[in-house]
Amino acid sequence: MNIRQVLQIFTHPWKIGSVAGIPLHADFTCLVSIAIWSLYLARMSQAFHPDIGHAIGIIVGFALPLSIFIHEMSRALTAKHYQIPVQGVYMRGLGSVAKTYQTFTHPLQMLEVYFAGSLVNFILFASLNLLSTLSLNFGGTAIISLHHIKEFNFVLAIFSLVPLVPLNGGYIFKGLRWEWTRKQQTLATHDVYGAYIAGGAAIALGLIWYGKQPFLGVWMLYLGLMTCLRHLLFEGEFLPLAMERRSSRPLATATASVQTSTTRSLSGLVRTTSTKPAIRPVDFSYLDAEFLSVTNPDHQFQEGLEATQEMRLQAAIAAFNTILESDPQNASALHNRGNAYLQLGKKQDALSDFQAALRLKTDILEIYLGKGNAHFALGDFQGAIMEYSEILNQDPDHARAYFNRASAQVLNGNRQAAIADYKKAHALFAAHADQTHTCKIDRRLKILTT
Repeated sequence: MNIRQVLQIFTHPWKIGSVAGIPLHADFTCLVSIAIWSLYLARMSQAFHPDIGHAIGIIVGFALPLSIFIHEMSRALTAKHYQIPVQGVYMRGLGSVAKTYQTFTHPLQMLEVYFAGSLVNFILFASLNLLSTLSLNFGGTAIISLHHIKEFNFVLAIFSLVPLVPLNGGYIFKGLRWEWTRKQQTLATHDVYGAYIAGGAAIALGLIWYGKQPFLGVWMLYLGLMTCLRHLLFEGEFLPLAMERRSSRPLATATASVQTSTTRSLSGLVRTTSTKPAIRPVDFSYLDAEFLSVTNPDHQFQEGLEATQEMRLQAAIAAFNTILESDPQNASALHNRGNAYLQLGKKQDALSDFQAALRLKTDILEIYLGKGNAHFALGDFQGAIMEYSEILNQDPDHARAYFNRASAQVLNGNRQAAIADYKKAHALFAAHADQTHTCKIDRRLKILTT
């Protein structure tokens, strides 16, 4: 057995169970890390408490990675609550990481998922602080250990809120900006170095504080080392986010050519080539929103509807223009003109009309569908996903919203989320014996799963 094989044994992630359906993985470096930190903390504690320092070191040495595991597990559980696929929680070396597919459909989801970890650590700090103040006969070892553990959870909660990716605070900041601008921001160049900036600052603070407050200094050193090594340990990459960039690259950039893979047989004489369908935007279009009617429409409105049914879209726009000149607050006319604009390829005009209609009527789901389609046509797939998700918040059985959101998910690079949405849409269309749409979905699922 050579050195490489020994290292592989120590770094191979073993599945050790699951919590609420979320797989848990760990490797032998966890035990090595716990042993090292326990011995180091025991030596520190013995300088202050010679008789019980060893026991304190062991308790706290186990508690530090456990606190980080709880932090990451809470994020994974929150993501699962929103039906965001969770690959698992991985424990290695200095800490843990919850690996999720970042298929957020609304900024509040991003905020809740990333704040969940920090919130749990604040709750642990408050609970342990309350426990340590009760007049219970815990004994010196338990009291001192509780103090260290609650202090570490407080430091972890504060540090995790630093507004730099990949820390929670960085994603919370992006979620707030998404909510404010209504447009999800992609990862910026400076985000690549966020882990090193935050980790380096924590290490520097730890060294500064070590002389006067040794345990606080050690907590900062621990978090700094964990942050700097995060992507090297869990992704095998020196530069953070390199793996995320590759995995989140939009599938819409794929060309129409067929992807091929060639393998050579053991004899070296025979070559075989396998093909699979490429992801083409043309194969994943959306379903149009319906034109809205009104009770007892006047002549002008009826003329606009008839023109749209006959695909005389310019005439329809002219008819709705006439209505809006005299009644600018007519949401149905705005929606219908937006649909006509969208079918003519005037995407920005369509989006403006749908936005204006939604300001007047927030309870008409077809307007959200139209607005989502306008974002879709403009290539803003994340914006489209948000609008379709708003429909599903109000009507969880809206088949066309699932269909369109799935199509947007595909072109936004979220294949697994797209498959889940297509399957839901298929079941809803099948319940109404809609073979036209179920066949469309079958073709798309074949492309995605082949």
